[in-house]
Amino acid sequence: MKKVLFGVLDLLAVAFLVGAYVIQYFTKRKLGMLRWVNHQRMKVQKAMPVDMLKYVAVILVLILVILVVVGYMKKRTKLGKLDAVMAVVMIIVTVVYLGFTLFVNVESIRSYYLVLPMIGAASLMLVIRNSIAIWMCKDEK
Repeated sequence: MKKVLFGVLDLLAVAFLVGAYVIQYFTKRKLGMLRWVNHQRMKVQKAMPVDMLKYVAVILVLILVILVVVGYMKKRTKLGKLDAVMAVVMIIVTVVYLGFTLFVNVESIRSYYLVLPMIGAASLMLVIRNSIAIWMCKDEK
């Protein structure tokens, strides 16, 4: 059951990252996609306070990552090598999400409001996956 759940969470994280890449690729290549993205961007900017929400999301993800890393450090002897690799991947994806949120804006990447939640969701999937691994490691060894 645990391996199936890990597989689903890893697959979702990869799907979110690939989806973000595909959206950015087609936004740069197809004029119709760029128009649709601009229309969606205008709707999102009118509907909600995006700047506040993106920083709240970053703080939430950072807190969760720090909790998972601290939990990993406490139980690293019980966890396997795959869990160590996934913890490093989680940290890398979270750093990319943090950098994308802080250093990129709508003017530089038009699909910012569509790509940002996808990278954040991928980071969140990896946080959930690693927190489950830490939570369930007491039963294994």
